[in-house]
Amino acid sequence: MPLSKFTLRILWIGFIAGQWTRRDKVQFSEAFAPPVTTRSHGVSQRQRPNRGRGLRRLVVIYERNDEEPNLEKRQSDGDKSNTSTTGSPLENASHSILQRFVSPVIDDPGLPLTDALLAQIVAPSLQIFWIFLVHAPSPSWLRPLSSYFGEAPELAPRGSLLAPTLIHGAGLAVCWLAGALAARMYEKEAFSLRELDSAESSQSRSFFEKALRGIQSYDTVVSRLVKAGAFATGILIVGTQIDLLLEFKRYVQVGETEETDLRLLVAMVEVINDVVFEAVVLSSWRIIHAGFMSNAENRSKRW
Repeated sequence: MPLSKFTLRILWIGFIAGQWTRRDKVQFSEAFAPPVTTRSHGVSQRQRPNRGRGLRRLVVIYERNDEEPNLEKRQSDGDKSNTSTTGSPLENASHSILQRFVSPVIDDPGLPLTDALLAQIVAPSLQIFWIFLVHAPSPSWLRPLSSYFGEAPELAPRGSLLAPTLIHGAGLAVCWLAGALAARMYEKEAFSLRELDSAESSQSRSFFEKALRGIQSYDTVVSRLVKAGAFATGILIVGTQIDLLLEFKRYVQVGETEETDLRLLVAMVEVINDVVFEAVVLSSWRIIHAGFMSNAENRSKRW
């Protein structure tokens, strides 16, 4: 039975629709397939004919063992360097000063403890011995603890001056430790001598030249000592001002009354004595320690 024109048209439309549906399915699958790129998979591309449909790109994946990890490492290093250099010089300087107290560099772990013991015990004890030796007036902080409860200082038992000495020495130790951290006194360069000449060149020099070069090798140690002492002295002066403010409940100046003038004079003398004895004890210890650490055998025993 021959087919009518209407039936042939329906069959032809169905055939064309089937071809378009098949092509849409292929394009849909390619659109939602996971993409393969040269950045994510390390690939190279080439072209070849595919069943007469023209040129089609085929992706050939290969391994890259060394290039991409090194590239990522260089990029991460570059990001770190860029982040480290950002910021104004004032912000970088303040960050560096803050890091001296927050995360200090301590090459000799026993050195802070030794400094604290010398500043708290040895220096105040030597000051008391010197005061008793020259028959000078006792400082205001050298009072037995029982005198604060109404007992006469003359009736205090033996050894009653130990507690006020340790209490006052603890404050001095805190001042010195803060100054030492600010001046980076616990780094290796601060307690080791600087080598100026070799052994062969030092033999050709005279005695005075050797002595002069030996003194110059202490320049880093002495400069760090001066910086730490200046910072510690500033903290001690500020602490004394706060003590006077709490005592008088107001800010006092010289020339107001005889009582305030005497108290300010006593405070000034006490600050000078503390600074002098702390400087003598700690400077002597640091210079001797630096000379001791200049020997290679002693240095190997320490670290």
